[in-house]
Amino acid sequence: MIKKIILTFSFFILAFSSVNAQFEFSNKSYNVPVTGWTWGFAGGGFTSMLNNKDDQRADKRLDPQMMNFSWAAGIEGIYWFQPTFGLGGQALFWNGGAAYKGYDSLTDLTLSAQTALTYAKIPIMFYFKSYNRYYPNRRFRMNLQFGPYVGLMTGFSDKGTYKDANGDKVHSFSVSNTSITNGTDKGKVSGSIMNPLDAGFVFGLGGEVRLWRRTIVALMIRSDVGISNVENRNGLKVTFESDPSNEQDFNYWSGYYAKYTLCTPEDIAAGYGQNRRATKNLSVGAFLSIRKYF
Repeated sequence: MIKKIILTFSFFILAFSSVNAQFEFSNKSYNVPVTGWTWGFAGGGFTSMLNNKDDQRADKRLDPQMMNFSWAAGIEGIYWFQPTFGLGGQALFWNGGAAYKGYDSLTDLTLSAQTALTYAKIPIMFYFKSYNRYYPNRRFRMNLQFGPYVGLMTGFSDKGTYKDANGDKVHSFSVSNTSITNGTDKGKVSGSIMNPLDAGFVFGLGGEVRLWRRTIVALMIRSDVGISNVENRNGLKVTFESDPSNEQDFNYWSGYYAKYTLCTPEDIAAGYGQNRRATKNLSVGAFLSIRKYF
């Protein structure tokens, strides 16, 4: 009797082990992937600025705005060599620029200006994420990303308006690609007042959630820090419609100690010269990406 019980118990153990092994084997294709290619879409919103120390330290005639909402969107691809490490990049349509306010107490004029820059932007980044080998199918993981980027400018505009104490417009200006308007006079510039290439670094921190077996949604708090001057300080030529036969020397950034701010005798006496520093892209915001393992 005891022998029969032992044999029966042994049979059930072997049968259970066999069923369990078959279950694991037959479901290998259903394991959650953690390495290989992921492709998807990425986009986000951020506050965009043009970082220049002289502009930030200027008097009330120029007040760079911290909140200047903009956006970017494109595709993202990452190859995960390990569950915790990957290399990839993005191809983005990027809207950057800056917004400005200002008040001149001598003339009682207020300034409202906007610079808009668009780029085809490619960041190449290292990706890291948390991973627990005891819980490889855990849905939530922390993410870290950083790396360099390069951007090719696809268009720009720089425009502003001066108004008096009554809110009436007294003067306006704008430059868009090679077109320029100064008040009512329009003209053509021989080149771009902005440099065509931008370079910098990307830093991001956030988390991801696995919605389905192969689908990931990640939310990152991200900063893009430019290291190159976006302004073309080289001399150009301009021709206005009011005098088309007169081609004039033109440098949009000449004579300023801060953007849109010419040096007065008081500025020079206070030690502010016409030596404005380099202007660089800067943005901080949130990016959402939806990716799938292939």
